[in-house]
Amino acid sequence: MLSPEMRRLRLGQIFAADVPLGLFQDLPLSCFRPLPGLGRLHGGADCGQLRSAPAVHRLEVPLLLAVGELCTHCVWPVPGGHPLVAFAEAVSSLTPLRAWAEFQAGLVTEGSGRADSRAACEGQRRRWRRLQAQLLESHGVAAAYPWLASWVEPMQAPLAEAVDHARRNMASLLNEAVLLDAACAAALPAPALGEGGSALVGPGPSGSWLVQEAWACWQQECATGWDGLEAGRSAAMAVVYEAFGSRWRGRAEALDALDRLVDDWDARARALAGQHAVAPRRSLTVEFPSLVRTHGQEGEDRLTRWEAGVLAVYQVAVHWSAGSIDLLVPGPVADQLLRSSSLAAVAEGRDHPGS
Repeated sequence: MLSPEMRRLRLGQIFAADVPLGLFQDLPLSCFRPLPGLGRLHGGADCGQLRSAPAVHRLEVPLLLAVGELCTHCVWPVPGGHPLVAFAEAVSSLTPLRAWAEFQAGLVTEGSGRADSRAACEGQRRRWRRLQAQLLESHGVAAAYPWLASWVEPMQAPLAEAVDHARRNMASLLNEAVLLDAACAAALPAPALGEGGSALVGPGPSGSWLVQEAWACWQQECATGWDGLEAGRSAAMAVVYEAFGSRWRGRAEALDALDRLVDDWDARARALAGQHAVAPRRSLTVEFPSLVRTHGQEGEDRLTRWEAGVLAVYQVAVHWSAGSIDLLVPGPVADQLLRSSSLAAVAEGRDHPGS
């Protein structure tokens, strides 16, 4: 029985004959082979493929000479802290790139779905971020094991095309003006305490509570989604419905009053957006935020829908080896990205004419 510190690696499935081994090529590998020295190399004498062998002998073979002859069913016990474990895991992580290299034509020509479909936009976002994560991981592997770079590079090219294709599909489904409206809504100061409250009748000492709560929901929904001010209005109105519950008395009046307040908030956001739509844009460099993984599986994206949309729409350059992208964005969008807890954004301090 293996100790907990040992790892069981299917080296025959991990290391194809074309994988550069670099510093690991001379690593001695303990193997078993049927006499008289013909057939594949096995990780244990109990491999089912050795049952019919008249005799089995143990030998040590440099990994470079063993690759290509390793049994794909066998496991090799390797101490958990051995560098070969990390290298084998790194090479295994590149398996998706081999698939993308084989099916590159299908990747680049895949359609984007209906232009008005939010489901299509969400699908492109998931695809874009998933492929992006795979491509970033491959660059991380090549940086950690430089001898793999020339082997990985031909696989990265079709994947990079697929990533950009998904990004452009997503960007085509989004409205740049709505994203700017959302950033401007997030930049507005909260209403003064008591502002608009006299027109609302609800729980608590006055309608001010409803105004503050509706404002917070309006601003949050605008700042995190793709539908901007339209979604913000729905979120604000939901506050009134929740506050009144099953009570009808006074609810219609509160909704009308809040609707007028939201009209004012929308107008202020659009006025600010109008100023910045023609103002010089700002350069930002943003690190690609990683996808959260749980037990090796892809988890939720830390990016809000608005953040993902902004990265897709305003990208002007990508630096895969550095794991970053360059953006050219209106001022309120830049401010919102710099405040984000999901992104590492750095302003470059240069203004550019608006487009």
